Amino acid sequence: MNAADKFLQRVSHQEIMMPDMLAGLGWIAFSYMYISIGEHQIHKRLMHSRPLPARVYRAFPYVLDAFEAHAIRHHARWYKEFDYEPDEIGREENLPIPLKETVLMLVAAFPLWAPIFWVSIYGGGIFLATALAHNRLWSMFHRQMHIPRNVFYQDWAFFRFLAINHFLHHQDTRRNHNVVFPFADFLFRTRAKPTRADLRELLRLGYITPRSGAIRARVEQWRKAIDLQRAQTA
Repeated sequence: MNAADKFLQRVSHQEIMMPDMLAGLGWIAFSYMYISIGEHQIHKRLMHSRPLPARVYRAFPYVLDAFEAHAIRHHARWYKEFDYEPDEIGREENLPIPLKETVLMLVAAFPLWAPIFWVSIYGGGIFLATALAHNRLWSMFHRQMHIPRNVFYQDWAFFRFLAINHFLHHQDTRRNHNVVFPFADFLFRTRAKPTRADLRELLRLGYITPRSGAIRARVEQWRKAIDLQRAQTA
């Protein structure tokens, strides 16, 4: 094969690959927005309210259990302080999404995502992969937000943005329903605005960087005072 033939073969291969790459990016963007809207609506309508008839909750007790674990216990009983819960049971409840729940959610939502495979098996595969990635990231990030540890992504701007977003949700559960894929909160205009007290707490949590040495010193005083208080009540 001469040089001209090799060049034509390379160009032809690239022409075939480029549409596949663009289609893949398109399906990733579609999956991101679809899952973000789904997370937003489930979180808002099922995790923080009981809109369904009583017979539905009797037929599907898991739905009621999920509401009580999240709205009543995780928000109202546990984690009155965003990064601290002394109760050993409450500390872990509702932080990760168990694999069992992941499977149940996929089965329950089957009519909503199955048609994607009718349009494109490639697109359907990307959607399921994105859904699984969202699920695992949700569990990992949500735990890190409430039980901070030294992890490689703790100072990433993206994680800080998500942590601030979720902190504000704990201040006002009517807003910031997205935890990992923050698209639908912008779409439905349910973004929360921090108060002065919120900004002070976000400084203490380390999600906002102090602008001066004086503020940094004051933040350290707040942290030491709270650590001492927690140690005395433990």
